[in-house]
Amino acid sequence: MDAMFAPLTPDEAPASEHTAPKGGGKTPVVPVPADAPPMKFKHPKLGEPSRSWPYHDAEGRLVGYVCRWDFTTDAGAAAKEVLPVTYCDLGNGKAGWRSKGMPAPRPLFGLPDILDRPDAMVMVTEGEKTRDAAALLFPDMVVTTPAHGAKSPHLTDFGPLAGRTVVIATDFDEPGRKTDKGKPLHPGQDFGDKVCELARAAGAAHVLHLHPDRLGAWRWGEGERVLRGEPMPDGWDLADALEEGWAAHAVAELRDDPAFLPPYMDAAERKAARTMLGDDELPEDEEAGGWPFRLAWNGVEKRIEKADKETGIVTVEWRWFCSLLEVEAETRSSEGEEWGRLLKITDRDGRVKTWAMPMAMLAGDGTTYRERLLSLGLIMAPGRFARDALHEYISTARPDTKVRCVSRVGWHARAFALSNETVEPGHG
Repeated sequence: MDAMFAPLTPDEAPASEHTAPKGGGKTPVVPVPADAPPMKFKHPKLGEPSRSWPYHDAEGRLVGYVCRWDFTTDAGAAAKEVLPVTYCDLGNGKAGWRSKGMPAPRPLFGLPDILDRPDAMVMVTEGEKTRDAAALLFPDMVVTTPAHGAKSPHLTDFGPLAGRTVVIATDFDEPGRKTDKGKPLHPGQDFGDKVCELARAAGAAHVLHLHPDRLGAWRWGEGERVLRGEPMPDGWDLADALEEGWAAHAVAELRDDPAFLPPYMDAAERKAARTMLGDDELPEDEEAGGWPFRLAWNGVEKRIEKADKETGIVTVEWRWFCSLLEVEAETRSSEGEEWGRLLKITDRDGRVKTWAMPMAMLAGDGTTYRERLLSLGLIMAPGRFARDALHEYISTARPDTKVRCVSRVGWHARAFALSNETVEPGHG
């Protein structure tokens, strides 16, 4: 038998939570006394932890640890165990390191660093291992995590995030995979929603979202970024991104894209976006060969197809180019002239505005109509791709509805047009 699975010696046994006195007898001492011995905790079956992360209070005093054990099951599968370890009063004048949770409210990991860098953005990840990877990929940010990851973020004090710009990095949840309790198998979105709620309640100035597919859609090989080509694994996180070749300089090249870190949308906001799109679910990918645009929760995306020169395999990438912009109807005058598009723009405050844009504005380089859309609150990605995609999107849209535009208030056929509505006989 592997030594790490050997029975505990009499000297080691008291360090195990399983040998604590019945009925409890473990009271965390916070902060850890300066004369406490170094943390040495052995799991009764897994031995010493693979990694341990110290948590400190605002004054830099040690509060406790989160420890991780990586091991292989009898079936040969990789597995992990994560436990809190604190210095505990055991009664009868005894004290020692035990597997016991840090008392609430718990500090965010790296709290002194958060306080020492007041102008830095704060990234929140799910778990310490992911936090370590994120710190390497986003060195300009201070990266943290609540203890116990997705299990109990509400027991952590998010007050230090008041006035800060917070970025929530969620893990990837494979659609449809549930636990026996009906929850997502890897609760990345649930974790993000709760952290968003806590950060907002703490007074965060802005809460942004790093979607897992912002990096997970690609891998790196031989110094080149290539599309993944298959679905992301369930539970994929920034630690996986680091293993797949991502580095800080490569991430920095993507940061100029305003879609890279959009505002976080919680469950209620996502539901509102779905309602706005006229469906209970977010739109699925369109079939290849169809109209190459789709509405997503955060705007409009264009399908880009790339064929491998050697294999001929075609991969599909959806690229965001502007915030939510819907082509509601085709417009024209009563004489069948002055054709245009009735556009619906949703700005960053969630306000919806409509504009009947003349198609004539598509002539030339399009600067005039883009200026108008931007003034109404549209957000565009920088660069020629976004300008060309927006132009093509408006030009080629074929909405089912047609709307007549008139140049004056008054009767037009059987309808009376006012400045803000149209009245028909029998429709008071």
